[in-house]
This record gives sequence, structure tokens and C-alpha cells, in this order.
Amino acid sequence: MPSDAAKRMYEVLLVEVNNGLVGKITFKMNTIEFEINSKDGIGGHIQEWLEKWMVENGIIYSSPSNSQSFPDFFLHNPHDNKTSLLEIKCFDMNAGANFDIANFQSYCQSLATNPERIYSDYLIFGYILNEGKLIIKNIWLKKIWEICCSSERFPLKTQVKRDVIYNIRPASWYAANPTYKPFKTKDEFVKALYETEEMYLKRVSENKGVYLVNKLL
Repeated sequence: MPSDAAKRMYEVLLVEVNNGLVGKITFKMNTIEFEINSKDGIGGHIQEWLEKWMVENGIIYSSPSNSQSFPDFFLHNPHDNKTSLLEIKCFDMNAGANFDIANFQSYCQSLATNPERIYSDYLIFGYILNEGKLIIKNIWLKKIWEICCSSERFPLKTQVKRDVIYNIRPASWYAANPTYKPFKTKDEFVKALYETEEMYLKRVSENKGVYLVNKLL
């Protein structure tokens, strides 16, 4: 279940989305002003808007001193960094969810020292940008296991480049019949996370062994 603070936020935002949540992004320098129609940076703009929205709606929150740190916001009690953790994610509805949920290795390590991280809420905005008009088509409030799934290669869907795992990638939880469905429980997600880590570290170790053998031959 989401935290009470996140749930209240979501319920109010959902009403606004259903009533039509539309905006635009403009850039002005000297006398030149134009509407932005590039999707680069959209997530950051939405997050900045949300922060002002929280102030306007009297929602108590704080942010980490480092903007790159987890989470994006602490809700309800700005002095409590253990509960009501909120992450903001955004994606283009025409392209599908392809955002990074978290760095894979960092997430695995952080659960050992900060197990409460797994209960964080994820507020996700699905948008469409068309000729400068930004339309929020849908929003979701999810736990991490509800937006993650398995993949053909690993028990957990990840971003892999040249056999190196970088980030945890999302499932198509919003699709009617996705190839890989989201995990049903926290335990399913944790099992997939550590099975993936085990498989990955074994492959890394084996590949290093092959590399060393080749160097010696």
C-alpha cells in the first residue's frame, strides 16, 4: 500500500488529469521566445512543476541536499528519511516506458543498509508532447515490484550494454497483455533482483577468468 501522503497526492492529481492537465514549455532569450517541442528534459520540467504544485497544495515535503540522490522527495515529515519516500518518473505515452528505475548495483547494495527503500512510492506521469503542447494523459502510483518484470535474459528486466548491467528497467504494467507481466509481490521482486545479481556476478567472474587465461597464453 502507498503511504497516506503519496495516496492523497495521487488522488488530487488524478482529478486534475481527468479534467485535463495541459501545459507548454517555452524558452525566451532577449526578444526571441518559442515553444519547446523536444522531449529532452521533460521529466525534469514535470518534477519542477510538481514541487511547485505541492507548495500550492500545502503538502509537506523536503528534498535531498544532492539532487541526484534517492529519493526525489520525502513526504509528510521532512525530518523523517525512513518513510514516505517518493520517486517521480515520466515517459512518453507514444514511445512506452523506457525510463531508468534505479542503477542496478547501487540498488542491490542499498537494500542491505536501507531496506525501507523497497517500500518507496513511484509517482509516474505518462505524457504526450505535440506541437509544443504537453498533455498528461495518465498517472500511476506504484511500488517498485508493480512496475518491474522478468526478461528473456535475466529474472529482472535490466538495461544491458556489452554484457554490463546498468539500470533496472520498467515493465509495460499499463499494457493489456504484456509479454512479461509485473511482479505480484515484493518477495517476487526481491528474489528476481538477487537471482539476477547472482547470475550477473557469476558471468562477470567467468569472463574475467577467460580474459586472464587468454592473457597468459
